[in-house]
Amino acid sequence: MDFNLRISICRVILIYGLCFNLTHAASLDYLRSTLTNYFSDTRHHATNPKYKQLTATFIYDEFIRFGLETTYQNFDFDGVDFANVIGVLKGDNFGTYDDHIIGVGAHYDTVKLTKGVDDNGSGSAALLEVVRQLTSLKSKRKHTVIFIAFDREEYENAHFDGKSYGALGSKYLISQWLLPWIQKNYPQTVGTFSPYGIIVLDTLMDYNNSAMSQIIPPDSLQEFQQLFPGVVKNLQSDNLQGDFLATIFRTQFDSRLANEFHQQWGKMGRADYEIEMFGLASNLPDDVLNKVADLNRSDHINFWAKNIPAIFLSDSANLRGKMQDCYHHVCDSLEVMLNDDNLNFLAKTSDTIAATVDKLSQSYAAVSGAPGVGKTLFTLMTASSICVFLKQTASML
Repeated sequence: MDFNLRISICRVILIYGLCFNLTHAASLDYLRSTLTNYFSDTRHHATNPKYKQLTATFIYDEFIRFGLETTYQNFDFDGVDFANVIGVLKGDNFGTYDDHIIGVGAHYDTVKLTKGVDDNGSGSAALLEVVRQLTSLKSKRKHTVIFIAFDREEYENAHFDGKSYGALGSKYLISQWLLPWIQKNYPQTVGTFSPYGIIVLDTLMDYNNSAMSQIIPPDSLQEFQQLFPGVVKNLQSDNLQGDFLATIFRTQFDSRLANEFHQQWGKMGRADYEIEMFGLASNLPDDVLNKVADLNRSDHINFWAKNIPAIFLSDSANLRGKMQDCYHHVCDSLEVMLNDDNLNFLAKTSDTIAATVDKLSQSYAAVSGAPGVGKTLFTLMTASSICVFLKQTASML
């Protein structure tokens, strides 16, 4: 083989290897160990408070280890103490009108008896993996990122104003921490504050490519066909395989965040791990919304109620595969849920969240040691742009 040709082939291999690493950065070892050591048993204040505290402490310590400004937000409900864990990664625009905050959140608690590996160990592990990825880049960013591990998302015995509620952690976070925090740090923007929004993660790792493994609730089929005709057509043409991540959003308020996530998903490879976009129109009548209530049962609903953009990512929980039997039951366990397909599905989701946050927060590298300048900041192309450039160069070799 000609020497120059061999050199060219080596360059192409190196280039594609670099691009693969840039766009597929999730650590399977970190995800696996996190799930195994801290999200493999019940995390309920009454039935397993010690393990739940172990989990909360681990999240707090990881936020600290990765360099976030970290705090507990404690709140009381029915005489029981609960705690959200909050980590802030400040951007250059922190405290100014130009800061467009993006958040990532997942609840870490469970119902009384489940092990909660998928619900919601998977979302919590992905949250921490995204923190690990973004902080390991050693880059800076223009916009602030907030990471939140919600407590008391599960609804058991949660009553407020005579009604039963879940998602209490996010409700109290917004009213008792987020809005006061914005008023304190962004006083000049009150009434005009413009965040990118929050990505809410809940049950993310049940992947099933078997035919008929995905349920569309029979009593809601008409409403699903009315609201999401493209999704229903895709699922039916795919023999109802549970091989996709569901992205739930409001078309009027959350499309920018949802569309960016969708674009980044397409750049991550593994086309067998699909995505479906559930865009809800505004001002839908209550009777229609009630028919698709499965799309509204996580922490995103409280952000929607305050007109804060939010998208909800899920494997659809009890509408899919093994979670049809294991949702909120003891078999939501490592033995059932932790396998290679599920772990790689969770890894692609984590990569996509990290890429979305990195893009919207406008990260850039901080380079020190430039003569006469001290620390000089150079805005970088995104990883995907670098890959496109390198691949085009490689094609000319």
